[in-house]
Amino acid sequence: MSPAVRFALLGPLRAWRHGVEIELGPPQQRLLLSVLLAYAGKPVSLDTLVDLLWEDEPPSSAVNVVHRYVGTLRRLFEPELPTRATGSWLIREAGAYRLAVDAESCDLAEYREHTAQARKQADLGDKAGAVATYISALKLWQGRVAHGVAAPARARAIFLDMDHEGCRVICEAADVALEAGRAADVVPYLRLAVSLDEYNEAMQARLMLALAAAGNQAAALQTFETVRDKLASELGVEPGPELTAAFRAVLTPQTVEETPLITPIVQPAQLPPDLPAFAGREAELKYLESLLPDRPTGLVTVAIDGMPGSGKTTLAVHWAHSVADRFPDGQLYVNMRGFDPDHVQLTAAEALRGFLDALGIAASRIPPSVDAQSALYRSVLSNRRVLVLIDNAREIADIRPLLPGAAGCLVIVTSRSRLGGLVASEGAQAMTLHALSAEEARETLVRRLGREKVETEADAVEEIISLCGRLPLALAIVAARAAAYPHFPLSAIIAKLKQAKGTLQGFRDDDGELDVHTAFSWSYRILSPDAARLFRLLSVHIGVDTSVEAAASIGGLSVPRAQALLDELTRIRFLTEHEPGRYLAHDLIRTYAIEKRIQVDSAEEQHEALGRLLDYYVHMSYAAYLRLPPHQIFPPPPAPRPGVTLSEVPNLTTALNWFNSERHVIQLLVKTAAEHGFLPHTWYLAITTQQYYQRRGLAHDWETTTRIALAAAKEAGDPYVLARVHRSLAGAYYLLRRCEDALEQLKITEELLTQLGKTTDFAYLYSNYATVYSELGREAEAVAYHRRALVLYEEAGDRKGEAISLHAMAAGLSMLDKNVDAIGLVNRAMDIYLSLGDRHGEGNCWECLGLIHKNMGDPEQAVSCMKRAVEIYREVHALAEAANVLIVLGDTMNSAATREALSAWRTALSIYEELRLPSDDVRARLTAHGDAADLAATQSTTAL
Repeated sequence: MSPAVRFALLGPLRAWRHGVEIELGPPQQRLLLSVLLAYAGKPVSLDTLVDLLWEDEPPSSAVNVVHRYVGTLRRLFEPELPTRATGSWLIREAGAYRLAVDAESCDLAEYREHTAQARKQADLGDKAGAVATYISALKLWQGRVAHGVAAPARARAIFLDMDHEGCRVICEAADVALEAGRAADVVPYLRLAVSLDEYNEAMQARLMLALAAAGNQAAALQTFETVRDKLASELGVEPGPELTAAFRAVLTPQTVEETPLITPIVQPAQLPPDLPAFAGREAELKYLESLLPDRPTGLVTVAIDGMPGSGKTTLAVHWAHSVADRFPDGQLYVNMRGFDPDHVQLTAAEALRGFLDALGIAASRIPPSVDAQSALYRSVLSNRRVLVLIDNAREIADIRPLLPGAAGCLVIVTSRSRLGGLVASEGAQAMTLHALSAEEARETLVRRLGREKVETEADAVEEIISLCGRLPLALAIVAARAAAYPHFPLSAIIAKLKQAKGTLQGFRDDDGELDVHTAFSWSYRILSPDAARLFRLLSVHIGVDTSVEAAASIGGLSVPRAQALLDELTRIRFLTEHEPGRYLAHDLIRTYAIEKRIQVDSAEEQHEALGRLLDYYVHMSYAAYLRLPPHQIFPPPPAPRPGVTLSEVPNLTTALNWFNSERHVIQLLVKTAAEHGFLPHTWYLAITTQQYYQRRGLAHDWETTTRIALAAAKEAGDPYVLARVHRSLAGAYYLLRRCEDALEQLKITEELLTQLGKTTDFAYLYSNYATVYSELGREAEAVAYHRRALVLYEEAGDRKGEAISLHAMAAGLSMLDKNVDAIGLVNRAMDIYLSLGDRHGEGNCWECLGLIHKNMGDPEQAVSCMKRAVEIYREVHALAEAANVLIVLGDTMNSAATREALSAWRTALSIYEELRLPSDDVRARLTAHGDAADLAATQSTTAL
């Protein structure tokens, strides 16, 4: 049964639905479809699509444009598809799109299927069958790939690669047809091919040979004359060796005795030695093993990439040795020297000549052109099972000619760069190598130094592993130094590493052959100038990871330009995109970037880069802070420096997600800002994260950042900032249940505000006093402070402040057995919160109502209100408050529903432990019900 939709890319882009051609829309939409077809059923990331669809910097709406085109194409392919439905053709997969095509629905997939089958037939000796299958493939090729589709250079390069693929296949088909005596069958396809690429001498040579073999020597000679004249008149060159050799062959037909020898004389065994101390990589080896089928069904190609020093070659060689017995016809190895500054990169022609020589082919029998050498190489390996290891590769164009055509061969490629083109066009399986796990790093040292030394000096070993960042090359250097001085303790090795003071000098071996710095420099040298600059400047960011926007701000770049440079750094594995849009560098690579930054960039440029980074975080944090929202808004920060890129924070969810992603980075940047004299950035970051810390119950983080901000504010001598920071620190102490410390900070705040005459701030201060006094059980004083705050809020027209005072007063009055008055106050507060759309405030009111009903002896109503409060607190990510309510909820349910009470306490305890908050009270409750807790542990917990 034919598919509902059929696509054609080998020539003009076309598509049919139930046999009726589809109009594919505007140029860029057609380009998007062409790119998806070029990837032949593999997912294409949104970043890649944006990069390919726009010549220069894409617009900020680029991703939305892609989504819109995808939606339009889906409806073209399936007109009855409901809105926003995925359908069966264009599939969304983890930040990527995939066009679900196969050989029945796409000419490219069918072409490659026929080509693979033809190669298999040729390898098995069925030359005539192979020719027929090749012709089935060639019939699908109707012209240049995506002919008529307007494409930027990057997309055009993909289509050009596919055109080159077609050239290689027609040459293969011609070679097989010549061997099978069926040269006339391929002449029409050769004529079409050379009409599209008149200067392709490999195809012109085969056309001449095919014409001569078909008995048309005159046409063959005329072809040579035409090509020679064109080359001379338009390019000013003479025919190359391959075309000249074909001309001579037409003039002097080859005898049987002159047929090139293609049977290997020797069985090569070129693999480098396996590393005796190899350790770890069990998961990677298991994955690699899974790629080898029990029975050979086709060529298996594996592309292993990773950062410098990650052990790519070591792993590849180790695995190659472990599976070498499955490839009885030998193993070939070549180091392409793709990143070696001291040697010229090996070309495909040089590598092929080395392989053919290793296979016993005489130099006189090796043709001059790469295409002819590659064809001879494939012919030599036909019907054979050979393992090929291509090490340290850089250019995909130099890898393709080295791929055998025979089923049952294995090719392993290692590179510092992502070889996406090899995956897309050759069906390679990709694997990225990261640093070792801590256990693997430990076992590596055991293999090199002996188990006794490693176990005896266990603490030193752990420190060495940490200093080396679990990077295999660094571990090898340190282990070699330790092995050279076996009588030295490992602490001496550690001391030498630390003497390097944040540089890579400690990671050089004594004879200079192993050097982490040099290994990194090989990759650094191939970066574009803009990527090298961004790589250096990114090292001012000491965060755990980096977002695209933060990187753009550091470099003073647009987001699309920064994304392109981050992609370049990721391709050579200086960075890892460990989460969508977030980039991470290994510690030693960051150290190398710092060295290069200090060496290359001026102090002013470094200072400005850090300033842009801090401006980015201050302004983003302020925007997110406004969405939480705060009760008393801190004045906005000064305008950011030119070059800072900011994004929208449209709602509470976006704000919380941003803080969740950046919380650890902000903690580090508060300290960095203080150390480098960016004092206002220090307190802006501390104050704008306060609301987030309070909601999440991150009291320790709150205290740490605020203490640093307090020191900066004191240094700056700004009394109002000091007042705000002291009051913020009081909040952190309150959350840590250090109420006396909180009161001390509030008194300092009161003194500063009195000096400044800032009477408008006293309402907030009184609310804080009341909250702390309530925690201390001094309810009468708490209610009195809430009343004073309420008067000031009403005078200022601060509706939220009124609601805060009302519900807090209600809680205090309930504790004083004035429950009827308390309920009235809570209801007033609830009305205000509802009018403001403040969900967090609603949660406060439900919590307060629960406490009031509990005090009134109505546990059923109390439980209902508290559950509503917990639900809202979870919704707005106020986890500490949710835990507090869960404890009281458990207390309320304890007498009638012990299992539910235990469930509430257990949930509260897990939150406290996650937030590292004091948990003695809830532990005491669980301990007191130990037998019941053991029983409850076997039951399902109740959803609260």
